[in-house]
Amino acid sequence: MNTILPTPAGYDPEEVEQAQILTRDRVLKKTLEWQNLRAAGLIDQEDLHLIQLYDHKPVPEKVSLFRDNPNGHVNLFITLVGGGKNVSISLDRARYGLSLIEELLEAEPDAAKYFLQLPDPYNSFLRLMNTRTDNYCAAKAVKLLALLIIKSPGAASEAHIGDILRWCNDKLRNASEVAIALEGLQTLLRNDHIRTIFAQQDGLGKLCSVLKIPNLSSQLIYETLYCLWLMSYNKEISDSFSKTNVIARIVEILKTIQKEKVIRVGLAILVNIANMGENNQQMIEAKIGRVLDLFNQKRWADDDLVNDLEFLTKLVAQTTSEMSSWDSYKTELLSKELEWSPVHTSEKFWRENVIKFEENGFEALSMLVGLLHSPNPQVLQVVCHDIGEFIRFHPRGRDIFSNQMKSSKYLIMKMMEHNDPGVQKEALLCTQKLLVNSWEHLSQR
Repeated sequence: MNTILPTPAGYDPEEVEQAQILTRDRVLKKTLEWQNLRAAGLIDQEDLHLIQLYDHKPVPEKVSLFRDNPNGHVNLFITLVGGGKNVSISLDRARYGLSLIEELLEAEPDAAKYFLQLPDPYNSFLRLMNTRTDNYCAAKAVKLLALLIIKSPGAASEAHIGDILRWCNDKLRNASEVAIALEGLQTLLRNDHIRTIFAQQDGLGKLCSVLKIPNLSSQLIYETLYCLWLMSYNKEISDSFSKTNVIARIVEILKTIQKEKVIRVGLAILVNIANMGENNQQMIEAKIGRVLDLFNQKRWADDDLVNDLEFLTKLVAQTTSEMSSWDSYKTELLSKELEWSPVHTSEKFWRENVIKFEENGFEALSMLVGLLHSPNPQVLQVVCHDIGEFIRFHPRGRDIFSNQMKSSKYLIMKMMEHNDPGVQKEALLCTQKLLVNSWEHLSQR
């Protein structure tokens, strides 16, 4: 499995500009009128002195100042976000205070313990998390709550986990609020206990639904995949990936998104869940092999990506070779993307496996018939060919198809007028097999 990354990659600058996202850097570049806050009694003289020393300094200098007086700075920051006696708070000040705290906790993770020493370290953030007026404040508040909670696994934080996850789940249902939910989940899911709780709430399904949102930005796709990657470090959760549509969706994303960080995290998820449950088979059904062939033709600078690509390429080759030809055929039927692979054109395959079409009430034959409505001409060609081969090789193939699939017989005949010459040809051959008693005799004429 891959090594846990400390934080997800940052926003791409062009994506930020296009989406007009309010970033922490933009917030912290603003200048607040600290003297006015002091005059209004919103901060005291000591707070004024601390913030004037701290404001707009380089991060290493801010960390040094914090270490000199951690409790004084914590109290100041909580005041800025509306804690203590401060009930009314301006939007600019709330954003600024939250940004200062986030910056500090990223640069100095041990600073969390000083916040956790407060009588109620969560209240101010919970209130801002539930704000309905500003997504920036809500996103930063839930992230800071998550940072504090994973640093404090006690009963006090445990009581808030359910509330925060419910809040995140609610936001995931709304396309316009997905980003603020992901802000918290990317931190919360670093904790394995929280991963388990989220999984029990259909977390995999919820994240898969996010990936299906139309026109989702590559940044939000990345952040959603990052959450799935964190989930994949839990063995029980990894086993259950194949019970959802997540794997197929990840493979589809790898086919269409060119961003290297998206490709890297997508491959990393598949590596983590490999050889668990039915994950390998689902990867193959989703045509991961095609994606890997394409990626193997490119040069990658990221060593982790290269290693994951090599691992998955070997895994797919090994898994495919271990599958019987019938398993390969069924896998291709399930994918609904039929190609002229050897299993279709090999007489040996049909002689050895045609009786298996009877399994589960002729399930495979029903799947073939269902694909007669495919808009893909190649799929129609292969389907007509395979139905013809079933009729040809099964001892009762003609009677079974004519009696149980009567409407499909006329559909195949109609395809002899299809605008694709290949479909016309295979439909004609299939119809001949339906009507002629001795196909071998006809084919030799």
